[in-house]
Amino acid sequence: DLNMELIRVLAYLRAPGVITKALALIENRGAPEVPDWSELAARNPGYGRGILAMIENYPPSREIGYAMLLRDLKSGWTVEQRRAYFQFLNQAAKGSGGASFPGFLENIRAEALANCSDAERTALVDITGENFNPVPNFPITPPQGPGRTWTMDQAVAAADRGRADFNNGRSLFFSTGCGACHRLGGLGGGVGPDLTSIPNKFDTRYVMEAILEPSKVISDQYNSAIVTLTDGSQVMGLAVEKGDKLEVYPPDPKAAPRILARQEVKAIEQSPISQMPPGLINVLNPEELRDLSAYLMSAGNPADRRFKK
Repeated sequence: DLNMELIRVLAYLRAPGVITKALALIENRGAPEVPDWSELAARNPGYGRGILAMIENYPPSREIGYAMLLRDLKSGWTVEQRRAYFQFLNQAAKGSGGASFPGFLENIRAEALANCSDAERTALVDITGENFNPVPNFPITPPQGPGRTWTMDQAVAAADRGRADFNNGRSLFFSTGCGACHRLGGLGGGVGPDLTSIPNKFDTRYVMEAILEPSKVISDQYNSAIVTLTDGSQVMGLAVEKGDKLEVYPPDPKAAPRILARQEVKAIEQSPISQMPPGLINVLNPEELRDLSAYLMSAGNPADRRFKK
């Protein structure tokens, strides 16, 4: 229990060494501590069978907890550590659990993959089985409009209106500029947060608010920055540290990042203004907003109930 809380705090603080220490606990684990549920299983023959099956093939539950806490760490990993992490998740999936057990593991895996770099995801293909290709291989058509200045209530009402068109929603994800910075279902840019897991965390209203008012809540991992250089000039954008370089992505998703050597940087200050421009959906008509929202809330799954069958 103490290790669990230490990993929780250190991962939140992105403390150096937490990945190494937590992976050591995972890799050097002993046999799982199986709870004595035999009396519980005997109470109901139907439910009891599942409990007994889990006791016979008990998963490494404590270490799964450690892995869950590491899933949000985007930096500080070596490729070997990433491989060890996903290999453990594959092994953990062989254990028996309740009906939701596979889904929980899949959510952990999806969120951890979302925080991997493109190079890491490519290097993990033999373990994850992910056909990773961030480039769309389908037609992208511009919005038809006419657009409007959407209010929150109007956007939520339109987003929840009827069945949607998957292909149109996927196309709009890129034509409105979302896909320039965000990835969903393995496709899109890697500058902003991966959106694949948002259906597990947020509802439609939260997502609409994030699009209409992006500066209201800004993740500390993706906060726009004001970078002051040693010559006195300033560069604004999303600052991403990569080794001894600093890449600063400007608000225009079509513009190339500014690559700076660390010795050129005098100070980095957080900006209260989001990197993402407000009102990206204002070019959409109600049907297009419905399709885009459904695509976002489906994690890119065409079989989702939100789409026309």
